Amino acid sequence: MAKSLDCISSGLDTVSKNFVLFVPALAPIVVQLLFTALAYVFSITYFYPYHLISVPNPYIILLGAILAAIVGFIASCMLVDMTRDVLNGRPADIRKSFDYVKGRIGVLFIVAILAGLCSVTIILLPVAIFLVIAAVVEELNAVESLRVAFRFVADNIGEVVIFIVVVIVVGLVASYGLSLIPLVGSYVGAVVSWILNVIFTVSAVHLYHSLKAPPPPPPPPPPA
Repeated sequence: MAKSLDCISSGLDTVSKNFVLFVPALAPIVVQLLFTALAYVFSITYFYPYHLISVPNPYIILLGAILAAIVGFIASCMLVDMTRDVLNGRPADIRKSFDYVKGRIGVLFIVAILAGLCSVTIILLPVAIFLVIAAVVEELNAVESLRVAFRFVADNIGEVVIFIVVVIVVGLVASYGLSLIPLVGSYVGAVVSWILNVIFTVSAVHLYHSLKAPPPPPPPPPPA
């Protein structure tokens, strides 16, 4: 089995044994569901000959998506830190991870901008994912995190491509399938999307942890 697929399996196993890893995602889920509901409450009505058409307010949906993305980025950084603790044999601690993210919010804000720019193109999407992981796991500044992410993706391009393809295909299938559900499809889709985000983020940390280059050996002791 490819290492990337093995890490996705490990990610599923990790979240199934540590449900606390889903807790940070509750915040963006609530934000997105709230604004989705408001978009239906304050729907926009279009007048056509012989009938009216009401659609969810796109401006409220857009605002909710932006706020959910901001809150979701903070939640994702917390999730990466919590996953790091689990992989290092420590219990996941929400308060500790929140304090960690809060203490590095300036660096992570710049990382978020860089990750957003990388996400504009599919080609640099892997860099965006592992940029955030490198910033949190290695505790690097934004520039060093970007360099490490590029190096990691370049050194493991085959495994990274397989991982990204699985993420995109599963996300598209889930999104399309749930969009066919009448009335509640958008609500269920939002929840499932964040659940998948948690699973794949944890899996990405597993992949980074298993493939990253080992640290250089210590220098030899000085001659006696």
